[in-house]
Amino acid sequence: MTCNYLGIDTYLQRLPLLIIVVTSGHAYLYFTEKIPNGENVPHPCKPNYMWKGVGHKNKNGGGERNPFGLDFYNQGKVWSESLCRMDSDGDGRTNGEELGDPNCLWMEGKIPDSVTGITHPGVCEPMNSTFCKQRNDWVDCSSESFQCDALKQDPELRNITFQFPRTVVPAKETNYFCMSFEFPQDGDYHMIATEPIIDNAHVMHHILLFGCTQKSSVSMDKPEHCGMSVGDCFDIIGLWTVGASGECFHRDIGFRLGQHGYKYFVLQIHWNNPQKKSNYFDGSGMVLHYTPSKRIADAGILTIGQGYFEIPPQREEVIVTGHCENIAMNGSIYFTRALNHMHYLGRKMKIEQFRGGEKIRYITNEDNYNYDSPVITEYLSPLELKAGDTLKTTCTFKSTSRTKTVFYGDGTNDEMCLGFLTYYPKQNMDQPFCVSHRNLDQMQLFISQEYRGCRHWDFLLSQSEEVRNIKFKVIDNCRPLRGCLSECLSVVKTVRNHACLKKDVGHWIKNHALYSLDQRVNRTEMTQFYMGISSCDKELEQIENKFSSSGNSVSISLFSLFYCVLHGLFMSENVYFN
Repeated sequence: MTCNYLGIDTYLQRLPLLIIVVTSGHAYLYFTEKIPNGENVPHPCKPNYMWKGVGHKNKNGGGERNPFGLDFYNQGKVWSESLCRMDSDGDGRTNGEELGDPNCLWMEGKIPDSVTGITHPGVCEPMNSTFCKQRNDWVDCSSESFQCDALKQDPELRNITFQFPRTVVPAKETNYFCMSFEFPQDGDYHMIATEPIIDNAHVMHHILLFGCTQKSSVSMDKPEHCGMSVGDCFDIIGLWTVGASGECFHRDIGFRLGQHGYKYFVLQIHWNNPQKKSNYFDGSGMVLHYTPSKRIADAGILTIGQGYFEIPPQREEVIVTGHCENIAMNGSIYFTRALNHMHYLGRKMKIEQFRGGEKIRYITNEDNYNYDSPVITEYLSPLELKAGDTLKTTCTFKSTSRTKTVFYGDGTNDEMCLGFLTYYPKQNMDQPFCVSHRNLDQMQLFISQEYRGCRHWDFLLSQSEEVRNIKFKVIDNCRPLRGCLSECLSVVKTVRNHACLKKDVGHWIKNHALYSLDQRVNRTEMTQFYMGISSCDKELEQIENKFSSSGNSVSISLFSLFYCVLHGLFMSENVYFN
């Protein structure tokens, strides 16, 4: 690669390839499996954080043991009835009560009696009570402070704050709200850092900042309910998640704002309210640090990963992969930082780069993923991605704590498998989104009118007479609750081979039609259509099996005939020669 583009001198090129900016201690995950709800113990004074090293004073594990850890060690490092009935932290509740096993019946590998209302068995609560204060003097309740040297070195530095007015958090578990803002257009600037403003830590899960070149349809007056993605504004330029303190970008790049850059922004906030409380308010936001003293290159963020999967319950390991291929590029791009993103079932995650079918490097490789302690990998010597290269994302999950299948989704109890890669120069990549849906390129589905022979938007939105006729033939002739009617079977046999009903493309259309928040889709119509199509699945399967069996019978008969002819000739020859 040519590093002169960034002005990185030879000395920097000789530094290690990457550095870890945010690190975390590694809990002894083996031991979390030895106690009930060992992976789901919340931090007592940091809402939305988990205490991974339950038996240690360090929330991530390792080092000195806390009161529960000492009792666990003395009991032979196993969950016993005696350990269960102890009150290690002395707050009046047994360890079993705090960990969801009040009757002390839990056995390793089983689901505890309760998976909600879990508290820390080594931390005396309520923490601020006179009795508990002294016992808890070792508990760290401080927040990470934001450190960015660039903010001290630029005399022209400015900042602007995009923040929600204090808003009622709905009494439901998962809430996505968005609000748009306008940026001054008196010139060009580079955003070189972002810093979160966290108003209510009890509900904050993540913040995304989307950059828009034109005014968004999202309200500028007040926060409003929105989906996981903002339909008319795709470019992520800032993000915060639990455990992070802010973003400080590579010294030679910035996100272009203003007259020739992003003029409008959509601030998206995810509130997680699992107890469905109705008395929460929040006014969180983000500070943008920017400068008229522009850096060498414009930056972007490429989102990659897998956007459709399911994780069965009670599995030690479930592996999900996503492939980013045929990336629309106008030349090489260079990665300066990377962030892996899964939720609480995530255990390992890696992003690999391939060239000519051969792996050339890891972009990230986390063997001990911890959602609460995000690892931001930075590259002093940026990594080159050439046209034709492929990126593969691999996420490893563990679902032994779940009783139901977990899907990709926007809730904290759902899962994700995404990577966020900061790159430059921005102008060398047309679409900074490369998240798969099974084996499909979702961005191509979003921006194209036809994909693999299917005009998918036409099919979703009933934009042509042909599609309307297909849908209404099914709806008019099928009555799913009455079983497979003969007229329905006739219609379904005719339309089921349509390109928009086949394989992964058909699956994407069905998934988008039934589960997305796309307001343009007539969900009632699509539900009736797919219920009608499905009402004859059993009959069609029987027909296919019968045809297949018939085909095999014909093959066997032909084989038998052929065998008999040969056998007859052979016998005739034997008779003749005798």
